[in-house]
Amino acid sequence: MSVVALTSAHGAPGVTTIAFALASVWPEVRSGRRVLLVDADPAGSGLVSGPLRSGIPNAAGVSVLAAARLPLSVEQVIGCCVALDPGGARMVLPGVADPRQARPLGATWAALVDVARDLSAGGVDVVVDVGRLGHRWEPTAWLTGADLLAVVVRGDLASVLPAAAAVRALAPQRQGGSAPVGVVVDPGPYGGAEIASALGVGEVLTVVRDVRATRALMEGGSGGWIDRSALMRSARSVVRRVAELVPDVESVVAR
Repeated sequence: MSVVALTSAHGAPGVTTIAFALASVWPEVRSGRRVLLVDADPAGSGLVSGPLRSGIPNAAGVSVLAAARLPLSVEQVIGCCVALDPGGARMVLPGVADPRQARPLGATWAALVDVARDLSAGGVDVVVDVGRLGHRWEPTAWLTGADLLAVVVRGDLASVLPAAAAVRALAPQRQGGSAPVGVVVDPGPYGGAEIASALGVGEVLTVVRDVRATRALMEGGSGGWIDRSALMRSARSVVRRVAELVPDVESVVAR
C-alpha cells in the first residue's frame, strides 16, 4: 500500500476526523506497518487547532519542506513530521494554519507523492487529508496520484449530489489509477448500495457518526473507551477494507 487520500465536495462531513481516526488505528490493524498522516487541507489545518494544538516544533510541517530544495528525501520528510506515539508508528506532517500559506505548495505536494512510494517500500503507508474540493490552492497531486481516493459524504442528498458530480470530474483525472470510492458518515435510511449508485462509485465504506468519541479524539484523547467506541471500531473496518482494495507494494512486485 502507499497513498490513500480523503476529500469531500460539500459542507464538512468530517474528512479530518476520519483521516485522523484511520491513522490512529492503522498500525493496530496493519501489523508491521507504520502510517504518516499528511495534513494537506489548503483551507487550513484542522489538526493544528485539534490534536496538535499543544505545539508543533519549528522544524516540523509542510512549510518547512516547501523551503527545501527538491527532490525531497524520505529522511527530510520524516524529519518534518510529529510523532503521535513514542515509537513513531503514527506520524503527522502538519499542514498550514493560514490558507495563504498553501499557495506555493504545488511542487512540494508533487514531490511528496514521489516520496510516498519510497515510504511505502520502507513500511510506512500514507493517509492524506485533502480537505474540501474546489479550493484555489487545491493539492491536485494527491487527487491524481493517490493509490486510492475516497470521497467523504453524509447520507443525505445535500451531500451526495455534489459528491457525485465531483466523482464524475475526478475519475478521468486519475491517470489510469483506481476509480474513487465513497466513505459515508451516518448513512441514515440509505443502504451502502443506494449511496454507491447515487455517487457513481463501485464501493462505499461506512464510518459511524459518534459525536462524543469524535470530540474526545480531536481533543487529543486516546485509549480506554475511545478505542472501544463505534467511531474507532468502524475506522478499523475501513482500514481493513482499504488494505484489500490497495495491495501492498511488495505484493504487486511479487506478481
